[in-house]
Amino acid sequence: DKLRAPDDFTFPFPPYGIQLDFMKNLYKTIEDKKIGIFESPTGTGKSLSIICGALTWLRDHEEREIRNLEVALKKIESSHEQSDGDWLTAQIKQRENNTILQQLRQQLDKIHLRNDNIKKIKEHVKEKSKKWKAPNIATNLANEKENEENENKKTEESDDLLEEFLDHSEDSDTNLEEPDKEEEEQPITRIIYCSRTHSQLSQFISEIKKTKFSVDARIVHLASRQNYCINKEFKNITNVAIINEKCLEMQHGKECSTTLKDDEGIAVKRKKTKSITKCLHMKGITEFSEMILSQVMDVEAVSQCGKKTGSCPYYATRTSIPLSQVLVIPYHTLLHKGSREASGLCLNNSIILIDEAHNLLETISHIHSSQITGQQLIVTHSQLCQYRDRYATKFSAINLLYLNQLIFVISAFMKLIRNGNDNDIRPNVQLLKVADFIMAAEIDNYNLYKLLAFCKQSKIAHKLQRFSDKSGSFVKIDHKIKNNSATGIKEFIQGIKNKKNTLKKTKPIQNQGSGEHSNNEIESEEQISQPLFPVLAFLSCLTQEFKDGRIVVSREITTGKSAFKYLLLEPASVVSDIVNKARSVILAGGTMEPVSEFKERLFNICGIPANRITHFSCGHVIPKENILPIIVCIGPTGKQFDFSYNSRSSTVMLNEIGRLLINVCNVVPSGMVCFFPSYDYENYVYEYLEKNGIIKNISIKKKVFREPKKSSEVEKVLTDYSLHIENSKKHGKTSGALLFSVVGGKLSEGLNFSDDLGRCVIVIGMPYPNRTSPELQEKMKYLEEHCGSNAGKIHYENLCMKAVNQSVGRSIRHRNDYSSVLLVDQRYSRPNIHKLLPKWMQESLKIEREKFGPVLGQLSKFFKLHTPTS
Repeated sequence: DKLRAPDDFTFPFPPYGIQLDFMKNLYKTIEDKKIGIFESPTGTGKSLSIICGALTWLRDHEEREIRNLEVALKKIESSHEQSDGDWLTAQIKQRENNTILQQLRQQLDKIHLRNDNIKKIKEHVKEKSKKWKAPNIATNLANEKENEENENKKTEESDDLLEEFLDHSEDSDTNLEEPDKEEEEQPITRIIYCSRTHSQLSQFISEIKKTKFSVDARIVHLASRQNYCINKEFKNITNVAIINEKCLEMQHGKECSTTLKDDEGIAVKRKKTKSITKCLHMKGITEFSEMILSQVMDVEAVSQCGKKTGSCPYYATRTSIPLSQVLVIPYHTLLHKGSREASGLCLNNSIILIDEAHNLLETISHIHSSQITGQQLIVTHSQLCQYRDRYATKFSAINLLYLNQLIFVISAFMKLIRNGNDNDIRPNVQLLKVADFIMAAEIDNYNLYKLLAFCKQSKIAHKLQRFSDKSGSFVKIDHKIKNNSATGIKEFIQGIKNKKNTLKKTKPIQNQGSGEHSNNEIESEEQISQPLFPVLAFLSCLTQEFKDGRIVVSREITTGKSAFKYLLLEPASVVSDIVNKARSVILAGGTMEPVSEFKERLFNICGIPANRITHFSCGHVIPKENILPIIVCIGPTGKQFDFSYNSRSSTVMLNEIGRLLINVCNVVPSGMVCFFPSYDYENYVYEYLEKNGIIKNISIKKKVFREPKKSSEVEKVLTDYSLHIENSKKHGKTSGALLFSVVGGKLSEGLNFSDDLGRCVIVIGMPYPNRTSPELQEKMKYLEEHCGSNAGKIHYENLCMKAVNQSVGRSIRHRNDYSSVLLVDQRYSRPNIHKLLPKWMQESLKIEREKFGPVLGQLSKFFKLHTPTS
């Protein structure tokens, strides 16, 4: 039976009309198994609407499952009593019914058993919480310290690294084949909610706690080992791949070798012994997972609880997955297939809720891009050669083969990055399809799948890092890539033949070019940390099935600064697997315009029919009179605002910016935020205004703050900015503060300038990306070839306006808030541009094409209406 959206969603307070509409439309979209694009402006309670709408449907659906099974059972049982027709037909019919009856009973029993288990878990945790005692942490720490000391003693033996590698020496060629994928069982229906950062996910969980669903809902916040590991041995490790490998090592014992000597002290035999270093936090995982299922906890709470109980949060959360109703995960876990499979996520029949989805296409492309520099290639090549030559006589044939192949592939990359010509040092950029890149590098004869499987199974990256740390090997990058006469597979074979002549410890690669002066010098002689990891990530990209991948080859005069970058031009290939497996996919955001981008470039390409895609957009909770958006085309002296590339640096435009800011600061109370297209332009404008005394004039009314480039300084700047506004209201020395910021910077997304922090948001110019960028040009070219002749231009405009929409949405945060928005550039007045603004802005939008005076008049009137009089 079909579910109908209820009128009551157990919202924590009486919902606004737009919130009720949002929940009803969300409920219906999930029930109808559709793809939804949901737009709800910031400040309208989007998160609560998502929670109550989706969890209400899930509750009703679970009740329906039981109800339908019970009805079906009664129907079949009653049919036993009615036996029409001859005896043989009745027997066949009864046999069929018995089979169906058995299946239905199994399904119903499975649901009841699961519900009983959940009930028992909650009761068990409730009793346990009264007398919960953490394990003896002091004892654990003492044992951990002792184990650490023992481990340090073991690693003092030089051949330990070799023996770790030799653990895999018996691997046959067939063992390197890709493992078969196990068929997924039909899972329970659950909600998978994802957003960009763990702080946003934690905020979502805090919203769940405000609702009645927090009592019974089973919420699990998944995160990486880097977020969840409580083992103090790993606390200083920042590389996720190393943490993963070290963790897995501690789950299994590892063999080490002891050298046996005769009476005269001569080594006669090496004996393998099992040395098991178990993680001390693997105990109590089941009890900890029961706690997670019984309480609503974010990543911080789970981590703290793990530290108190001494149990691993990472494995406890994963143990909780089968009984969870809602999984809360970051973008990468959902959108990257490898991460998704490693986390054990099953998408079948799930409801996927992707929040903050306005930049979903760009996020997918970013997640699936990979870059390696010439510097990383050179260091990796040197370390691998030293590692191979240190243990060359002791490797098995198969391991030595793959190790030499890996070294050759990296050598081929080093050669390609110099274009095979040491004398050609002109910087240039080249774009290649993946197949063309592989041919150009002359590695088409190698099976990259098997090579990557070898790297994964042997854990070569981790072992190479330990070898490098221990030996202190590093590379001074001041050489030219040697241009060998032998190329391709011939060079590799020749290298194998000469292997016996090179069995000595390799020194850091230096000056392998001709005797001429090297143009590849890098001033800093630094050791690159874990260089093989990005190299393997890049190699992995070359094996992807995406037809729309491109390699950007950026060559610089300095080899170390040259780079390869893998680009994914069409994100639909990633999403296809998700939308085809999930019951329903919901994209939600404050501003989802232009919606056509999601329909045409994502869902249409995935083969989703138009009637399965639904779009819901609600208005803002604030009254129309609380927002004043103005497109400002003319400056105070009558000069037209045009911040296109050719005119934005002119003194006319710079002076006009200064006059505009002085005038607006005289009218707008409290805080103002002024966004510039880039950090460089913000710096250019600020230096000009300061040099000409304009900053000093502005400071009479408002103190000027600037967005820092370092993330670590953002909090201090925001604190100082807000404190100055607060103090200015109390003491009245100035009328607030002005914050210079950057579109797409650290303050344009995720931070709120509500109330007095953002009474006016100004956007100077249009933040178009650099059109001369080879990456952007290739993207636009691709879109024009596959999506229409105008698709590239539309994409270019969308990139700009999506960034603008995120910036202007920083000010209005709740129903009683009020703010003005000034879009300063005559290009905003074009119909094809301002139609890309949020609908709630379009409804109140004013365009001043001829004079600047009316802008000040409207601002003055607006703030007199809203500013309370003393």
